[in-house]
Amino acid sequence: MRVVLFTKLLTVGRFVDLAVELAGRGADVVVASPERERDRVVPEPLLTTPGIRLERYAEFEDAAFGRAVDLLRRTRDYAWYLRPEHRVGTFNRRRALDRLVQAATAGGRRAAGAAWPDPPVEIDPALREHVEPMLAELEALVAPDPGVVRYLAGLDPDVVLVTPLIRPGLHQTEVLKAARVLGIPSGFPVYSWDSLSNKGRMHATPDRVYAWNDVHRREAVELHGIDEERVVVVGAPHWDPFFELEPGDGREAFCARYGLDPGRPIVLYLGSTRTVCRDEPPVVERWLHALRSGPEALREANVLVRPHPGESDARRWTGWRPPDERVAVSIRADKADRSLFDELHHAELAVGLNTSAQIEASIVGTPVYTFSAGVDAAGQEGSLHFYYLLEREGGAVRFAAGLDEHVQQLERGLAGDVDREAIREFCRRIVRPRGLDRPVVPQLADEVEALARTARRPVGATA
Repeated sequence: MRVVLFTKLLTVGRFVDLAVELAGRGADVVVASPERERDRVVPEPLLTTPGIRLERYAEFEDAAFGRAVDLLRRTRDYAWYLRPEHRVGTFNRRRALDRLVQAATAGGRRAAGAAWPDPPVEIDPALREHVEPMLAELEALVAPDPGVVRYLAGLDPDVVLVTPLIRPGLHQTEVLKAARVLGIPSGFPVYSWDSLSNKGRMHATPDRVYAWNDVHRREAVELHGIDEERVVVVGAPHWDPFFELEPGDGREAFCARYGLDPGRPIVLYLGSTRTVCRDEPPVVERWLHALRSGPEALREANVLVRPHPGESDARRWTGWRPPDERVAVSIRADKADRSLFDELHHAELAVGLNTSAQIEASIVGTPVYTFSAGVDAAGQEGSLHFYYLLEREGGAVRFAAGLDEHVQQLERGLAGDVDREAIREFCRRIVRPRGLDRPVVPQLADEVEALARTARRPVGATA
């Protein structure tokens, strides 16, 4: 069996274990990334595992045609965010408009997304009745790039996987169209929690969508129009190693590393990306002031601030100094999950604006809280996926509209007002719906093998 995984080297880390698992079962695995990523670092297992090889491919033969197709798809993305289903997605709408203007001006200077006014949802019913169907028809008339068709035919795979698929500037739609022309079964392993709501729409339909959970299934069907029988709920594969971790240090040693008092509770602040919060240090300073002005339990608590591991996100904290002796900044050499696991394990409570961090806290069983940071975190409440995690929507994250309410929630959490069983159930439902004790990667590999065994049905290309 030959599997071709089309991905970006920037994002391939989440599927390295899947590639290794498939190669270990005897598959010939080709990891194909765009030519423009030649200078990217490749994860070591992809270089050393027998049965895995790396290739680069050109996303378009004709660059001008690629720009035209990009403009069409960014127009469709913006129209998609004008639907009533995306009413709360103010940040996503502005960002989609920003990307559309950028594409329409041939890569001119990017406008600041925050500067765009949020247009009213459903400006005109004609958008749904005429404009969106017209754009969809144009997409259907666009044949796959002939170079991608030739490249895929030359590999002669039994199955094609594409991820992250829904990402502006990444043209994996061409791969799905080429696979359909050649009759090769195609699958889309959902990359992230927000992939189906926060990045844009699918512009071509894979044979299978490998969703994390029922929320993803519903989004695939209701937001993207995917037939329900094409969606397989299997779980989130990239968190398998996180479930296997154990604490690296005892509490005394952990606290000594940061100069914290092991006899006091630890409140962990989990940093965000620039997309979620443009300038996070001032937000954290206001948050710390609210804690230190609150009840004694929070005035005296240890606070550990963990910047987001993204390089540009972490740089924002260079030179930032904790305001008192019981506040420390996380020390770590890289993006390894070990330090995050240890910090969540030793923390009594976690606070974060970023949804991925909120899910990771649930895996460890740490109660997690969030608060409205308003205009400072435009990517937080202006994105649909944020709301799915909140208690009021059946999630496990406690949300506060302001810092006063947030401080009261934290005080109750330190006093023991925590539903551990609800956190565990939330983790099962979102991360491992087939069972908390069942790793996802082997199950996803089973599904990929099953897809590879389906019959080929070439359809030919439109012009």
